[in-house]
Amino acid sequence: MKKLGIICLLSMVFALFANPLSAQEDAGKGKELFKANCASCHKIDKPSTGPALQGAKQRWADAGEAELIYEWVQNNAALRGSGKSKRAEAVYKEWKEAAMTNFTALSKEDIDNILYYADTYVKDDGGGQDVVQVEGEDQKKGGVKVWLLILGIVLLFVVFAALGVRKKLAYIAAAEKGEDLGEEKTTMEKLGAWIYANWLFALLIFVVVVFAGLADILTRLATIGVYEDYQPSQVVAYDHSLHAGTMEIDCRYCHNSVEKSKHAGLPTTNVCMNCHANVWVSKKGTGENEIAKLHKAAGFDKELKGYIKDENGDVVEGDPIVWNKAHNLPDHVFFSHKQHVKVGGIDCMQCHGDVKTYTLGRVSTTAEINALIADNSDLGLVELTKPILTMGWCIECHDKKEIEVGPDASNPYYQEIHNRLKLRPDVYKNIKEDGVITVKELGGWECAKCHY
Repeated sequence: MKKLGIICLLSMVFALFANPLSAQEDAGKGKELFKANCASCHKIDKPSTGPALQGAKQRWADAGEAELIYEWVQNNAALRGSGKSKRAEAVYKEWKEAAMTNFTALSKEDIDNILYYADTYVKDDGGGQDVVQVEGEDQKKGGVKVWLLILGIVLLFVVFAALGVRKKLAYIAAAEKGEDLGEEKTTMEKLGAWIYANWLFALLIFVVVVFAGLADILTRLATIGVYEDYQPSQVVAYDHSLHAGTMEIDCRYCHNSVEKSKHAGLPTTNVCMNCHANVWVSKKGTGENEIAKLHKAAGFDKELKGYIKDENGDVVEGDPIVWNKAHNLPDHVFFSHKQHVKVGGIDCMQCHGDVKTYTLGRVSTTAEINALIADNSDLGLVELTKPILTMGWCIECHDKKEIEVGPDASNPYYQEIHNRLKLRPDVYKNIKEDGVITVKELGGWECAKCHY
């Protein structure tokens, strides 16, 4: 009976997890792969910086090039150069010869998962949340999994019940034979007797369980406050890929206090209206509804081509636009954009990633930023390993970031640092012994720098 119980348990686990390529799991994997590789340029159901992904596989199939979509994703430049794909050339020209990033690390299975996720994606009009809907056979497979789980639980219950009945029957049979079995012990009494008899082994199990539990708790605690890939919703669906990407508007035009204050600042409605008093729809033919929200907040009437005023001549403004903050640091942390951008010369990409490919503002990931280093060697980006916006991430950057000091330093701040260091040759010699000076060596690891 014990063997039967183990077999039932293993069968249940196998039935639930032995098919890793089931439809629902593919959609889940595809969603994660999409977020990590595609979301910065593509939307599922409508064009963005690149074409909508929904139906992409079918479009390539309709063109008679179904298998070439994998080569397109992995190395589109090579596919175009081979001359064997008319669709590759057509897509390239349709999107104004904007070359797509090569994703050589994605396997054919990965690409299938992404495209499957795109094709099963629907938008919930009620709540506005993006979901994946799996229909037909996929729903049946999901239903089968549930029933297998229920069946497994029932089988386990039957097995343990049978074990209990067997034990009772064995006790009765022994009693009929006149065997003195003594008082029947409870399960807890038997467990206590086993622990007493095998105390060293039981102690080892206890220690392993305790340390495994502590390790799990510490791992979970380490994720508190880590918000990589976080993208909050906004009242106005601002498209960074259009403004900073296609139109090449400098980040500092909208975030105009980034070199003057600890905060980068958010654009006021007036800053938006500098353009949108005349621009009522984007070059892509979209955004009319979002721009209308700006007009309402500013009290602007595009039909009158002017601002709505009351009898006193004052502009009748609507409710101000409330933006949801994407990057949040704890209250006990001091961070100054001015110190990093104006003084340190840190490029926005070091902390925010390639914003030109985003739609709504979002928290990038360390992996995404590291992937930008090779193609942006002139920006002085530092490769980091810790999760973004964590203390480990900050001090790792301060440890690796090199500072140019001396009379030829681009910033007068570091020229002054050099002049002061010359007055302390002993200090200057120690920090210059490896030929470089880092932020850490200038006090960047002092607690009071960030926690005052």
